[in-house]
Amino acid sequence: MSAAPMYGYGYEEGRRAEVAALREVVAAMPGRTHLWPAGRPRVLLAGIGASHAALASPLYALRAAGLDVARTDCSDHPVAIGDVELVVALSQSGRSRETADLVTRFRAAGVGTLAVTNAETGPLREAAGAALTLGGFPDSRVSTVGFVVTYAALGMLADEAATGRIDDGWRRLPDLIEEAVSANDAVLADFAAGALASGSVDVVASAAQQTTAEAVALLLREGPLVPATAYGTRSYLHGPMDSAGADTAHLVIGDARELALARQLLEKPTAVLTVTDGTGVVPPGAVSVTVPTGLTGPQRALVEVCVLQALVSHTAATRGNPVDEIAFTREDTKIAALAEL
Repeated sequence: MSAAPMYGYGYEEGRRAEVAALREVVAAMPGRTHLWPAGRPRVLLAGIGASHAALASPLYALRAAGLDVARTDCSDHPVAIGDVELVVALSQSGRSRETADLVTRFRAAGVGTLAVTNAETGPLREAAGAALTLGGFPDSRVSTVGFVVTYAALGMLADEAATGRIDDGWRRLPDLIEEAVSANDAVLADFAAGALASGSVDVVASAAQQTTAEAVALLLREGPLVPATAYGTRSYLHGPMDSAGADTAHLVIGDARELALARQLLEKPTAVLTVTDGTGVVPPGAVSVTVPTGLTGPQRALVEVCVLQALVSHTAATRGNPVDEIAFTREDTKIAALAEL
């Protein structure tokens, strides 16, 4: 493998910089959420890769508030179809080919389009009718800062759409992330050194925390090259859990039902790490990580992702697979200009 091109930061530098970037974005967002139109439009959330993962928990929160919202990875919309009234497209770099292409198609069909991106300029910004740009913060190849700021912006937009205001918890989130990362680091280092030295990982989360499962599984695959797969709890119960064994570790994220799942998994010779808010009873034999209580689903998911970024770091060290090395050269996933579409 060859060294990865630097996107401004390596992975560890990005982890150190992301909370400061989050503070800036949280402070700047009031007054910018008007970009989500008034009323209750039918919305399509669009993104691919880490951006698609970032859409999951905000999607659940919007649906819980009664909004008509769907999610796409962009490749499953070959034409602009359906009764969509607004496309909200997320891309950390603003250069994801599939996302810019989808936005171009829907805008040409007369649908409102809003880009949420870390990039100040670029193909997605040019393709969309409106854009929420976040300052062009340096990012890492395996996204850290870019993921955090675009996800937080989407979460605050979702608050505006669901309740008419940004939840106060976002202002506390940077401090809570720093505390949770510090409090759980040693536990994660031990779990990585033991349970993640080899084999695969199943990452399972409640529907409200699905961003955590999808984002962390992708981090494990892109960084330390661990075969990792994300599941929703309810789907996992319907068959995928049956292969639990010594060759597969489990990250189980949620609360009461997820703790019950952890108890069941521990009937097999497998390692289980639970990520909860500490209000439930962790089964004997499971390793426990705790995140703060009193957060919305999207806020809690961001804390969980930032905490579990440390697990990615420790797993990379355990397996000897540096996060900043690349496995493949991508030939057609990023574009330099809209004219390339």
